[in-house]
Amino acid sequence: MDRIEINGVWYVKEATKEHIELDPTHYEGYVVENDNFCFEATRIFKDDGTPYDNCCDIECTDKRSSDRKDWGTEHWDNNEWLRGVLENNPESMKELPDMGIDNIQFLQTFLQYLTDKGWL
Repeated sequence: MDRIEINGVWYVKEATKEHIELDPTHYEGYVVENDNFCFEATRIFKDDGTPYDNCCDIECTDKRSSDRKDWGTEHWDNNEWLRGVLENNPESMKELPDMGIDNIQFLQTFLQYLTDKGWL
């Protein structure tokens, strides 16, 4: 340890803070939820401040367990697949978790909203 005594008083050298470079990514999002699921859509922006075209990620949280720590989360980042879910494409639909027709319609309504906003 670096110490110095001045006039009978001991001083300890302060640790220097390391300079850390950050490269944060700007993003924006929309969240919808019902009693069973939460869907959070985000899109990231390029360095020039414009969003990537027709590109978003969705975090799906299954809230059907009464114990919050048992809630499951999936990340969906395939926009073609998401458009397939919106259009009821059988190949896309079979990849969805078992969520019931009401929750699928809720998700499809959200996907339509994102499409209308130009996110998908």
